[in-house]
Amino acid sequence: MALLTKIVIAVAAGSAIAAAGLVVAGWLVWGRGDGAVAEPMPDFSTLALHGKPNQYLSLPPDFASAAAPHGESPVFDLPVAELERRALDAIRMQPRVTAIASDPARRQHAFVQRSALMRFPDTVTVRFVAADGGRSSLALYSRSKVGHSDLGANRERARAWLEAIAAATGASRE
Repeated sequence: MALLTKIVIAVAAGSAIAAAGLVVAGWLVWGRGDGAVAEPMPDFSTLALHGKPNQYLSLPPDFASAAAPHGESPVFDLPVAELERRALDAIRMQPRVTAIASDPARRQHAFVQRSALMRFPDTVTVRFVAADGGRSSLALYSRSKVGHSDLGANRERARAWLEAIAAATGASRE
């Protein structure tokens, strides 16, 4: 009987250690804003979209890119530096957003936004571009790291971010 008790205790202890390891691994991957990110800073001009539906690309009118966008980004009556400043403030106000990379020279920034319930990480990259006449626009690429389909989450996120940016600028859009 004592041997059986020792075996049961050893198995229970091993299971507890394995469970604790899974919790730590889950925190490392899912709990932090930078734990599960791929391609945070793509080159929008050479970007190639993959075949999965869990992505959304919005580009300014006449933006030279290898990828066909899903939507067109608005043009704002603001200089590019002012659009960038206001838009970044609006993006940082979005729920569950963590900044993960920035390239000030290219005016490009990357973020992770996690889903509310399961905390799935989606990467969003934004690049601000100057347009004619002192106006500006942005390229926005939102994509999921996990799964095949996102049930339209990246499209909805891109639209929500563009609406929030429009509201933050107070500027007219084309």
